[in-house]
Amino acid sequence: MFTWKKIRRFVQIGILLLFLTPLVGNNMVLGSLNSSTIFEITLTDPLAFLEVLLASKTLILSILPGAILVLGIYLLLGKAYCSWVCPIGLLIELIDGIKEKLQGKKSISAGRQYYWSLPVILFLAAITGLPLFQTVSPIAIILRGLLFGIGIEFIILIFIILLELMGIKRGWCRIFCPLGAFYALAGRFSPLKIKVERDSCISCKKCVKSCNYCSKELEDLLSDSMEKLRSSLCTKCGECINSCPNNSLRFSFNNKRVNNRVAQKETAVSGKTGLSRRRLLEAGGAALASAALFPAVNAAKNSSPPLLRPPGAVPEPEFLARCIRCGKCIEVCSYKTLKCGDAMMGASLGTPYFAAREMPCYLCMECPDVCPSGALQPLKMEEVKIGIAQVDKERCYAYRGDICRSCWLNCPLIDEALYMEQFRYPVVDKDKCTGCGICEYVCVMDEPAIKIIKS
Repeated sequence: MFTWKKIRRFVQIGILLLFLTPLVGNNMVLGSLNSSTIFEITLTDPLAFLEVLLASKTLILSILPGAILVLGIYLLLGKAYCSWVCPIGLLIELIDGIKEKLQGKKSISAGRQYYWSLPVILFLAAITGLPLFQTVSPIAIILRGLLFGIGIEFIILIFIILLELMGIKRGWCRIFCPLGAFYALAGRFSPLKIKVERDSCISCKKCVKSCNYCSKELEDLLSDSMEKLRSSLCTKCGECINSCPNNSLRFSFNNKRVNNRVAQKETAVSGKTGLSRRRLLEAGGAALASAALFPAVNAAKNSSPPLLRPPGAVPEPEFLARCIRCGKCIEVCSYKTLKCGDAMMGASLGTPYFAAREMPCYLCMECPDVCPSGALQPLKMEEVKIGIAQVDKERCYAYRGDICRSCWLNCPLIDEALYMEQFRYPVVDKDKCTGCGICEYVCVMDEPAIKIIKS
């Protein structure tokens, strides 16, 4: 039987599987919901674009078209992202299903949408130079965990699950998620509405009970003379349509007449209420949250360890501001050199790096080409400067009187970046060394006697 829930579940799981295709060697789809390349079309989360814009203080034209395209889709469809695309939405719905089976009843509808997190995230991006939500987003954490491995940042997902189990329905989505707030604002302009057929509606209110986000507005719709639900919180999930026994509800695009009537009504209501105490409290909470989070975010940024970045990386502060944490560079790395930063690396969570002792960079130069934000810049081989090799003469076999030429023999720029003095002692030319790390990787010592130092 056709139901919107079945279609949604197919789309949700299909999108998730689509992003996991690099695990089986298919790179037709790269990245995450932060920014992705799907069949050579780049799509970027509009909130990610705003954060990177504010953090880097640079208008990055390469990701602007993709951000405009995605924004246009959700200006048309409203808050549909939350129920059709977001993996957190899928996770929460699965938890709801388990709770219903255990409790034998459907939990009550969620409350109102809070917007405080959106200005907080944008403000912190501007003053710390760090796209905070792209760094700690549970949406990205799920995809990064499935693609690159789960770290301590998984605790954010546990927090979201606990909110649901405690009965705070859609707690993360309504209260904490800045992306949900962003799309709720975009949803105000969506022409796609739920329409009720008055002649067949029997006011059984099964639709109200099935709604997860805007049941109050839906109930008002049934008792009012309006034909269409005008709520920016509607995620177009179709649950209300599925629950209607008389098929009295359906999706419909708005028309000018209905828009005008609803606009007049909303204007009258807003004129009476003005700036409510609730909104003022929310604004005050946003200010307090910004003040409280700023030291922690700044400390995390300043405490990030020096990491070896992919070739073409801009200077570290600019890199942290520009990197959109999409993972494309990690996915295309032919030698599996690049790794994804975990929560122990502070502000470098979700960013690409490599540990030369584990796997060096062979300079295939594929990663700069897929970077959407310019955090990695395309460059020629002779321009690469990841770091500089440094020889520890106290540990090196050659300097201790033994014969060893492992680093020299394996250097891709043999006798240029690394040469043997008196055909015995390895010496690094700092101007020509690229910092690829092959010398550190092949060093025969348990603790390498030659290491790459961040330049």
